Amino acid sequence: MYHLSASVLLDMLDQQRFGVEYQPLINPHTGDIVAYEALARFYDRAGQTLRTDWVFWALHDSPLTLFQTEYQMKQLQMAHAPDAPLFVNLDPDAYQVVDEPGQANPLVQLLRRRGDVVIEIIENSDIGDARQSMQMAEVLAQQGIPLALDDIGAPHSMLSLPLLIQVDCLKFDRSWFNQLDCPKQQSALLSLIAYARETGKQTVLEGVENEAQLARACALGVDLVQGFLFRPLFIAYRK
Repeated sequence: MYHLSASVLLDMLDQQRFGVEYQPLINPHTGDIVAYEALARFYDRAGQTLRTDWVFWALHDSPLTLFQTEYQMKQLQMAHAPDAPLFVNLDPDAYQVVDEPGQANPLVQLLRRRGDVVIEIIENSDIGDARQSMQMAEVLAQQGIPLALDDIGAPHSMLSLPLLIQVDCLKFDRSWFNQLDCPKQQSALLSLIAYARETGKQTVLEGVENEAQLARACALGVDLVQGFLFRPLFIAYRK
């Protein structure tokens, strides 16, 4: 299902055909930009965008290459970021490659250089991945790095309660917009938002694509929104 030819992948890595797209996180009530999320972008020789999920799936077959790519991407994302708090995704598998007892993790050391970075941990569909994410979250929390749990409620994802409790920010997947007419789904989302408010956690609703969805987000009471409605505010950088 996920396939990139070896020649395309090797050329991309050798020439570091990397880029970043910074998407704003918006206060839905004021329209102010509160932060940005840095999203990895990869390109082929012709300058065409490669599917990010395909690239990372391919890199998982070579853990050290995965770590090197993740490290280089984090350097790029931090070097060219706007002057605002920055959300970045961190692959637990890349983190684990160099996580050795008694040794400082290079990824953690890199991320600590900037005081306003929030690390997004991706929702998992595998219990082993959830444990791995929890271990990483505990280390990052000990280092004082804020954490966000990404893609909450995404299809085929699993919600880890210990991870939910550990993080500082809850990011709700865009798929909630397709389920809000169902009373049980709406009640679940409202309960999670209420829990976040009671425990001092920030909330973000992803996938806002039109004014009606923005109004719905305001009514739900989330702190921040992001999505293609704000595409004119996206910032792109290509190495």
